[in-house]
Amino acid sequence: MNLSQTKIAALLVALAGAALHQGAAQSVTTETPPPGKVVAPGVRLIGSISHPRITESSGVAASRQFPGVLWTHTDGGGPKKQVLYAITREGSSLREFFLADVAIADWEDIAIDDQKHLFVGDIGNNDAKRSQLAVYQIDEPDPKSEARSVSPKRSWRLRFPNEPFDCESLFVWQGSGYVVSKVFKDSRAQIFRFPLADAKEPVMLELVATTRIESPVTGADISPDGKLLGLVAKSGAFVYRIDGDVARAGKGKPHQTKFRHESIEGCALVAEGLLATAESREIFLFTDPAFRWK
Repeated sequence: MNLSQTKIAALLVALAGAALHQGAAQSVTTETPPPGKVVAPGVRLIGSISHPRITESSGVAASRQFPGVLWTHTDGGGPKKQVLYAITREGSSLREFFLADVAIADWEDIAIDDQKHLFVGDIGNNDAKRSQLAVYQIDEPDPKSEARSVSPKRSWRLRFPNEPFDCESLFVWQGSGYVVSKVFKDSRAQIFRFPLADAKEPVMLELVATTRIESPVTGADISPDGKLLGLVAKSGAFVYRIDGDVARAGKGKPHQTKFRHESIEGCALVAEGLLATAESREIFLFTDPAFRWK
C-alpha cells in the first residue's frame, strides 16, 4: 500500500468512527424522557389526583398485575374514608371499592405483594394514644370489576415492643410485614417487622433497623425484586440498596433527593423511579438513577 492509499484508508476509518459516534449521540438524545415536568432536580410532576373524595392521599401502591394502575386511599378512618381507589399515574379515576366488614381507625398506608394481595395499614397513631395497630390483607380487585366492595381475608394486631409511636409507613417482603416509626425532634426512623403468619393474639413488633433518617417518614415501599427500599419524609426521598435484607437499611447511608414538600405521604417504587403522592393531590416521580430498580 502506497502513501496515498494509506491516507485514504485512515480517512475512511476516521469517517466511520465519526459516524458511529454521531449515531450513538443520536440514540442518547432521542431517548424518550420521563413523563411530566421538572419541578426540582431529579423530581418531576407527572399528575394530579382528580377524584373529589381523595382529599388526602396518604398511601399508594403500584399494581403488579394491572399495568399502570395505582391503589390509593384517603388519610383517616370512618365509613366515608374506608374506600380503596384505583387511579392512573396521571391521577385519573378508574374504580373505587368500599372496604367492608372492618372498622378502620387511621388508614395511613397501603402495601402490595407478589401473590395479588393488598395490605391495609391501619397504623396511624397520633399522639401515641393507641396501644395496638392493625394490618388487613385483601385480594387485589380488578379495576374493571363491577364489584363495589372488598373484605379482609386475614388480619394482624400489632403490639409495640416499648413505648407506642406514630407510624405512617408499611411494606411487605418475603413473609413479613414492616412498619416504620414516624419520629420527631431529630430522632432516627426505625423499621419494625412482624410475621405474616396467622395469629389470634396480638403480635409483638421486632426492631430490624435504625436508619440515619432524622425526618418524619410518611411512606415506604420495597421494589418487587427486593433490591431497593424507598422512603419519603419531610426532608425528601430516600432509597437504600438492601438486596433483599431489610436490616441493611440500618447499616448504610441512603441516597437522598432533597425536595421539601410538606404534603407528600405515600410512595411506590416503579420501574422509572420512586412515585409519590401528596395529600394536596400532586403525583411526583423521583427519577435519580438510584431509585430505578430496573
